[in-house]
Order: sequence, then structure tokens, then C-alpha cells
Amino acid sequence: MAVWNSPAICVYDWSEWKQFLIVSIWPKARRICAEFHENPQKIAARLPSKTKLLLMHLDLSVMSPFISDPQEFTDAFSKRNVRVLNCLPLDIRKRTIQSHCRDFGLPSVTASVTGPDDELLLVKTDLNSGGNREQWLSPDQKVQFNLAPNGTRMTGPDDYFVGRRASLSPDIWNDPALVVERYVKNPLHRFFRVYVAINAIVISEAYTDAIVKRMAGPIRRNNHFLSRHGDRICGDSNASDKLPPRLLETAGSFLHRLHLDYGAIDVVESETGEFYIVDLNKTPHWGDEKQPGMIEHLRSGFSKAMQD
Repeated sequence: MAVWNSPAICVYDWSEWKQFLIVSIWPKARRICAEFHENPQKIAARLPSKTKLLLMHLDLSVMSPFISDPQEFTDAFSKRNVRVLNCLPLDIRKRTIQSHCRDFGLPSVTASVTGPDDELLLVKTDLNSGGNREQWLSPDQKVQFNLAPNGTRMTGPDDYFVGRRASLSPDIWNDPALVVERYVKNPLHRFFRVYVAINAIVISEAYTDAIVKRMAGPIRRNNHFLSRHGDRICGDSNASDKLPPRLLETAGSFLHRLHLDYGAIDVVESETGEFYIVDLNKTPHWGDEKQPGMIEHLRSGFSKAMQD
């Protein structure tokens, strides 16, 4: 039986990780400092002998300078009976996520240049979390990620712009560092964050009147503890009955087809009951949050995986 405070999980991490969710879930996890273009066999040689799970915890939007061949990665570690988590997806930029949604037959928030002048739109950086971690890269490292040396006009996860289509200039639409998305709202002012730790799922249902909704600050929040089986998310009848079936279908399909083992997705709800995935984070932050039962439930996902 897996013991939650054992060092059987290693975290392949590129940046500071102490305030991230994984540290709360598994405090005894061993951190392995990530290096660009490191041979997977070399990483395997650095793992402690009792390692069962290796989590790729790379807090950047694109992982290709770390993982060029996901199959080579999984093969290198399977020889040691180590399961690699989050070897896919390699790219979590906003445009990529919406492209996946369209490919999976799910609703997409991608906005068109043409449309009603008064439609409310949201302008973001294409990079995850406002490109915050990419700003840590040196000029030479940015070249490896195909990033502009001076970044973008928007910096940080809080630097969003909400405006009408008529107010957006052509340079915003034509800037490859930015994305324009439809602003989705519902009368309940409700939105969701879906946390995943292998097969353990927590869906946080939250309410706020803020224009840009975030899972932080003075919001009303209810947490639902569930599990996933393939592309289905389910739980006891009490938990499942409190959530819209279409939310569970959308999130389940997306997580399964994207092969996401660990992380969080943000989901917004439309007035007509459709659900849109607007963000994916493979390295969720946690800080000093207190959400009773969440950590324990997510931890159970890792524990069960080490028993399989």
C-alpha cells in the first residue's frame, strides 16, 4: 500500500516549486532539477531506486526544449518500472488549447475578426499564465522557445483586456503573442476549475460577479470529489447530481483525449448551457489555500497509481 509521505514520487521541475499544489499533495516528493535537452536515460539514472512515478512539472507553455520525443521518454522509464506523468501534451498555449477543443468536437471560445461591433471579447497572451515563467528565460533560452526577446505588451496572468470588438485595433488581432476570445457569461456568474491527479478529480464550482473570473479571493466555492474512468467523470450520486452532465462530459472528453495526468483546467459556462475550456495549467499553484478534503482526495489518485 502506498504511503503518502513516502519519496516514491519524483518531480522533474524547472523552476521554483515550493508554492505549487504538488508540494501539498506529496510533501516528500523528490525534486529533480530539469535541464534543457537532457537525455531521458540520463534523467532515469538520476532517479532514486524506489521511484514509482515521475511527474513532468515544467512551468512553461511549451515543453519541446525538455521533451523532444514523448515515446522515447516513456520507453526509457518503463524499463525501470517508472510511470511518467504529463509527458503529453507538450504545448498548452491558448491557441493550441482551442485548436484541441475544435478537434475534439468541443465548443471553442476562439473569436473571429468579423462579428457584431458590440460583442464583448477578451484579449490574453497566447502563453500560459500570462507568460510569467517565460520572462525568467535568458535571451538565448527564449530563442529555443521561439519567443521574442522583449516579450509581449501584456505581462503576467492578471494583465487581461476586456472590450468590445469595435475597440480592438488591427494590431491586436495580428499580434501572434496575443489571442482574442469570446467572452462567455451566464446568469449565475458561475465558473469551474477541474483538478486532476491521475484518476482523482475535484471540480470546484465558484461564483463571482467579477468580469474576469478567478479561483481566488472572496468567492463562493463548492468542491465536488469525483473520479474518472477513461473519458467519464463520475462519483457518488450526491456529487454527480449537483453538477451539470454536460460539464462532466466536456471535461472528461478533454482530459482523456489530451492525456492529462495532473493539472487543472478552467471551464466557463454559457447562457445556453454549453461549457468552454479556457485554460489548462499543468503546474497548478496552491500557496496557503485551505480547501477541506481536496488535498487528501487528489493524493488518493497518486496513491492508487503506485499500487497498480
